[in-house]
Amino acid sequence: MTMTFTSPLRPVLSGLALAAVLAGCGSSPPVHYYTLQGPAAPATAATTAPAPYLIEVQGVTLSTQADQPQLMVRTGDGSVSALYSERWSSPLGDELRSALSDALKRELGALDVQAVKPGPGAPVWRVQTDVQRFELVSGSLAQLDATWRVRPVNMPGAGLLCRSVVTENVTESGIPALIAAQQRAVVSLAGVMASAIRGQTPSGSASVQMLGCSALKD
Repeated sequence: MTMTFTSPLRPVLSGLALAAVLAGCGSSPPVHYYTLQGPAAPATAATTAPAPYLIEVQGVTLSTQADQPQLMVRTGDGSVSALYSERWSSPLGDELRSALSDALKRELGALDVQAVKPGPGAPVWRVQTDVQRFELVSGSLAQLDATWRVRPVNMPGAGLLCRSVVTENVTESGIPALIAAQQRAVVSLAGVMASAIRGQTPSGSASVQMLGCSALKD
């Protein structure tokens, strides 16, 4: 007669393995989500008269390296780390478009055509942005290097093609400080775009380096 023995350790070991798996799942770091849209400005009396035109902030293009759901942060040794627990709340191109739209609306007192459908022949300033570099450097700076175009549609005015490099220094450590710096960079970029829409020559500042502009042909 053949007798089969079942080891009493097998259920115990299986239970320990399951507990280890569950413990490993429970120890995963929480995911944090970030946006490039800064805090809403406090409600105050309007200081900018409503613009007699709309703006059309088109989708922003950017490099494949930067266009990732997780934050890509450069360290002091030049390497780039993908922070999988630190993520954008929406695709980075959408974050940039929305943040630029918000900043331009505040600067110009104009509405975006994505919020208000324009009627036939409505005057519009079209804004196109191509980001060459989108940098987050740990404990150092946030940088936005972009070529941008503003062009009037159904209205008089001159279109302009420019390149701007916006650099915001970071004095604090941690991801929130980097995000806040990049939010400021987007607002600064929108500021020079707004100058061009007003018919002024975009000028540099402590954070904005203008690398040239040229008139757009019709």
